[in-house]
Amino acid sequence: MNTTEKIYATKKEFLYALKFPNEDVIKDTSEKKLRLYYLKRAMRLGNILKNKVRIYFRDSKNRIIFIHTTVWAVTKNDVVLKKGVTIPIKRIVHVD
Repeated sequence: MNTTEKIYATKKEFLYALKFPNEDVIKDTSEKKLRLYYLKRAMRLGNILKNKVRIYFRDSKNRIIFIHTTVWAVTKNDVVLKKGVTIPIKRIVHVD
């Protein structure tokens, strides 16, 4: 993630309005594994302690957007947030 890019904040209620291409934003296999590790960790923190994390992702306009939220589930293709809102894993750049 380039730190000089503008980063936009959003809320889960507005994720429905965003479009996500199918292309993965991470090319390196080891970085993809690390991303999945952090997503599963965020899910455990969310389910056990109700902790929130920041998820940084790219939309169809290639903007970096972040959301501060609780991760309820991680599926093969998506991260599931409260009320069934999802973000495609392929579009996630960073989790902290």
